[in-house]
Amino acid sequence: MKSNAGNALLALTMTLALSMPLALTLAMAGSPANAADAKSQKQCAEAFDACVRDCETTYKDDAGGRAACMPQCSGKYAACDAGVAYDKAKPWLEEQANKTKKFFDDLMKGMEKDAPADATPKNKSI
Repeated sequence: MKSNAGNALLALTMTLALSMPLALTLAMAGSPANAADAKSQKQCAEAFDACVRDCETTYKDDAGGRAACMPQCSGKYAACDAGVAYDKAKPWLEEQANKTKKFFDDLMKGMEKDAPADATPKNKSI
């Protein structure tokens, strides 16, 4: 049978392992370089369509130029769409980060209250 401190340490280790991707996501997502600036997915799609039309107009007779231009449109669309998704997920991510912080704070308070039992037995006889 494990002690309370052992159970708390196991829970801490498992939670830390599970929450690390969330922490990394929050750290990297702080301010995306190509943020959507409160755009909607519809606005991202419209910007993509305009970019594609511009590529087709600019490189009307140049297939190589169009082939180089289209991925730029796709990249801009992906960045815009990711920014929209981030803006939608941000409140949830912040809530999860706060819950995780509260869990660790409560866990540490609980570990401070429960002092570990003396590891050496007082009576060594059988």
